Amino acid sequence: MATFRALDTAAEDRFYSKIPDNAAYPYGQVWEGYEVPIDEDCSDRTESTLQVDIWADAQAYIKAKETAKAIRDFLHENDAALTVDGHVVDRIRVETINYTAGPPHYRARLSIVVETQPA
Repeated sequence: MATFRALDTAAEDRFYSKIPDNAAYPYGQVWEGYEVPIDEDCSDRTESTLQVDIWADAQAYIKAKETAKAIRDFLHENDAALTVDGHVVDRIRVETINYTAGPPHYRARLSIVVETQPA
């Protein structure tokens, strides 16, 4: 969460796991992820996927897109962008960004994959 809050985006520090009532647009929601082991003979690697939604209204929708782009620009193929306690980050990829323009809510949804191995 701190990584997203520290970025210079229109969402500023409004990144949440649980969205508070009356949150100002745009804001980000960081969902719990899931892990899948990477089968390799030489190491015990894991691929973790997390979803980040940037929510907006019609007036802030372009800001949601700009925020998603800033997250992608910072994280994609930047292995030093995130730390995972007890692990080494091998690779970070932004797999997809899906945009939804369906009133009353607008969203940019990022799927972020982080490959790690024990330190």
